[in-house]
Amino acid sequence: MTFEKLTQVRFKKKSSFIAEQILRMINSGRYPAGSKLPSERAITEQMGVSRPSVRQALQQLEFQGIVETLHGGGTIVKNITEREIQKPMEVFLGDDRQRVLELTEVRAYMEALSARQAAINRSEEELARIRYYLEEMEHDLEEGEIRYEIDFKFHTEVAAAAHNTIFLHLMSSIYQLINYSIKIHREQMFVTRESQEKILNHHLRIFKAIQNRDPDEAEAAMKEHLLFVVEEFRKWSAPQ
Repeated sequence: MTFEKLTQVRFKKKSSFIAEQILRMINSGRYPAGSKLPSERAITEQMGVSRPSVRQALQQLEFQGIVETLHGGGTIVKNITEREIQKPMEVFLGDDRQRVLELTEVRAYMEALSARQAAINRSEEELARIRYYLEEMEHDLEEGEIRYEIDFKFHTEVAAAAHNTIFLHLMSSIYQLINYSIKIHREQMFVTRESQEKILNHHLRIFKAIQNRDPDEAEAAMKEHLLFVVEEFRKWSAPQ
């Protein structure tokens, strides 16, 4: 499969422009729900852009719920109807901080378990994917701000490495409900260099525990990280 009549990219924010063009092709019916997009390499060659820019564009589309990256490789288009149904729920939760806080608390304990299981069950390939997103976070910090979608992917890769299909689906459901709201609120909470560094150090501790196959440390590190997020969110949400 090749892209047709796509414009060569010469803009500063290439990843956003790439994402817009891919979305246009999806909306036109060129790539219907369930179909697989061309590989990163193919898109790179067709559009005359760098592979990192293509990867960032696909990450943007995945965070928006438009595509999904397969753990075995490749990217598929998600069901449009499901995306439209999710939007009202996201908006509802976005305006109800107490419900978002409650779901985030549930997430903290569930992800602590996923980190424990990931430390036991992860493969070298899965560890490499977790490391990749950690390195992306380090790069982001050097640039000034950690992208939420990269943080999100780190956590989903940890959940996938737990090797529990039911758990992964439960985690996915919670993410779908709170992603929009948490993204908006977190972008307003963790804005200082100090808070960004703390977030990165939390993730580094989680990664090292999973790398060392230390389930107790992995569980403790994930719980510390997410309970920190919960507490900061609670402070941010409190009436002024």
